[in-house]
Amino acid sequence: MHAQQDAQAYRDSAEIAGERSRALQLEELQDVEILGCRAIPETDLLGVISSRPSENAIGRQLVEFYEYALRRNNKKPAIIYRRFADLRRSYENDRRFYEPNVAKDDSAAIITYLNQQGFHNASLAYGFGYDASVSKKTLRFVVNEGQRAQIDTFVIRGLETIDSSFRETILSRLEIRPNSPFSEAALEKDLAIVLQELRNNGYYQASYKSPTIQISRDGLRDTVLANILVGKRKRIGSVTFEENQNTYREVSESTRARQLEFKEGEWYSDERIEESRSNLMGLGTFEVVLIDTLVQRNREQDSVLHLRVYTRNAKPHDIGMNLMFYQTAVDNFLNLGIGTTVQHRNAFGGAQVASITAQYVLQDVGRLPQGQQLESEALGSLVLVWPNIGRLFNQRVALQTTTFYSARQLIAPFRLESFGLNARAPISLYSHTFFNGIDLSVGLERQIPLNFDFAINRALAEANTAEDSVFVRSTYNQFLVLSDFLTRSSEFFTGINAGFTLRGDHRNSPVNPTRGTFSSLSIEWGWGAGKYIRGQGFVSTAFGVGDKLVGATKVRFGHIALLDFIRGDSTKNNTYVPLERQFFAGGPASIRSFASRRLHDPVSGRIDGTSASDDYILANVVGSGSLLELGFELRYTFTRPNGIDDLWGSLIERSGITLFCDIGNSFNRFTSELYGTAKLQDIIYGSAVALGAGYRFDTPVGPFRVDMATSVYDPTRADGQWIVGRRGVFNSSNWQLSIGLGHAF
Repeated sequence: MHAQQDAQAYRDSAEIAGERSRALQLEELQDVEILGCRAIPETDLLGVISSRPSENAIGRQLVEFYEYALRRNNKKPAIIYRRFADLRRSYENDRRFYEPNVAKDDSAAIITYLNQQGFHNASLAYGFGYDASVSKKTLRFVVNEGQRAQIDTFVIRGLETIDSSFRETILSRLEIRPNSPFSEAALEKDLAIVLQELRNNGYYQASYKSPTIQISRDGLRDTVLANILVGKRKRIGSVTFEENQNTYREVSESTRARQLEFKEGEWYSDERIEESRSNLMGLGTFEVVLIDTLVQRNREQDSVLHLRVYTRNAKPHDIGMNLMFYQTAVDNFLNLGIGTTVQHRNAFGGAQVASITAQYVLQDVGRLPQGQQLESEALGSLVLVWPNIGRLFNQRVALQTTTFYSARQLIAPFRLESFGLNARAPISLYSHTFFNGIDLSVGLERQIPLNFDFAINRALAEANTAEDSVFVRSTYNQFLVLSDFLTRSSEFFTGINAGFTLRGDHRNSPVNPTRGTFSSLSIEWGWGAGKYIRGQGFVSTAFGVGDKLVGATKVRFGHIALLDFIRGDSTKNNTYVPLERQFFAGGPASIRSFASRRLHDPVSGRIDGTSASDDYILANVVGSGSLLELGFELRYTFTRPNGIDDLWGSLIERSGITLFCDIGNSFNRFTSELYGTAKLQDIIYGSAVALGAGYRFDTPVGPFRVDMATSVYDPTRADGQWIVGRRGVFNSSNWQLSIGLGHAF
């Protein structure tokens, strides 16, 4: 009854407005349902039909409600009523109507789809009417799938002419087996596999015809016959290079040839052709790359193919200034700065990339809301990249060299000047292995600490006993070692380092993954003012939990073994490790209930006997030799509401919330007294436990995030370590605000 009254009210309104639209002849379609599905998901069937329900947006509902209310009011203001009528008309495009012919075609489309999935005896009934249970006019399809047919015979003709072992290799990759459920999609997939294997092994003209399918009388058994046209197997007879310089400098032919994954005399391969094209585009010097076949000039060469590699050069040089807002790769600090770069992508005619960069960066700006002083760095660098210097493990090897000068302002007034030369060779391994990449690196570095003497002298002046003086020297030991090395050594560089990093990236997105794993394992050897071996491991996972809900985990660990350290030996108490290689805990990408670098183990990391200002300084410039962090997150992304404005809808669907737990700490502080003192029980009872929640907004470079966290367990407190005690959950000192770019892990 109510539905009839509403429909009549709408018709009255349309007549008053003088409208004679399609709405007067057709009934609105408010919902579409498909019932009876068992093996085939309802969403799959909804995807093959054309009927769609109206978008019943909240805005439309409100407008229709108020217009109806105003129309029944004899004293309504005419201008307001007309305005609501105009708004209602603006929602007309969101309305969908029931059309019998479309519903009939949809019924046939569902039966066809079911037949393609092996349900040859499927039947269907449909109807349209008012559903009182949901108060909607509903188009409902009721499906009876019936029993699914099985493939009793699958015959592939045409492979008899190829090598028997190769034929067996192809057949072993097929998924269809005797008594497999019939599916046209699975059949097409298997035939595509056959075609791919053939075209990657010299059969350049391989193709197949649409398979013949015979269905048994009862519709439960299918016989499939596929005919493969193999063609003649062909080798690569010659490779011709053609370059359109486009008024720019030539890229040497030898450089272009090194990017190819095929050579003359080998069997033709679609896969290697595409890999070669990708390699050439990856150089960044070409705007167009084509690899095609040349016309055969005589019939005697039917067994070979002549390939042409055509390239058109792109503009090789750029200069620009930009605002930088990025997250560092190793420690995940959020940095903000400004920089200018001059780049040439064909510096010496071999697609070498040369770039000169000048930057001024505020480091770890996530410390700003935490009330900490920011570090800054002025950096100049010259980077040269050789895209292909050879092969290792049958993989192409690139080489990147960097010469840099850095003036880094640490906690005022400390400064650290650095000059160095680094070389890195990234190598891609096989994509199916756990580690699919390796970086080999070596570097020379000279570091000079400035304005540090005053802190030592002030601390020594405050020492009342010989024991106090020993403690001060222990605390500042690494800087004393570096200063002594610079004073007494004739060597220019304060350190040499060499190492490797194994990388494994199996995520579906490097920016915002919803499934997959990322892992890295690095080992570095350092020699010079400090002698050490540094190891670090990191594993993160992402996995689906539910619709729009993703779970993620993190394990991060590291340890630095000093090679020239014996406690109590004044000649072998060397605790110097370059600052950027030390471990710190706390901050937006670590334990988020603590400010950046402010978390240290209370046993093997706590420096006592210092003033508050000294303690703050030392927390930022004296790190630790060991680190352990665990993390877990639940990430929920909002669904875009129907009928909302595009701008607001986009903002909502790019937003999300996160619940997280962080566990861990840094251990074995780099002082003569503390390094190497951590025990297993210190790691267990010295690890902080943080819980928190955050907001995420998706950007092209990763989600921008704001997190609030508190320590459920705080090992740095003398008492009230557990939040359930006297501290209280809502004590403001327990909560820490942090910001970041990209997920914490």
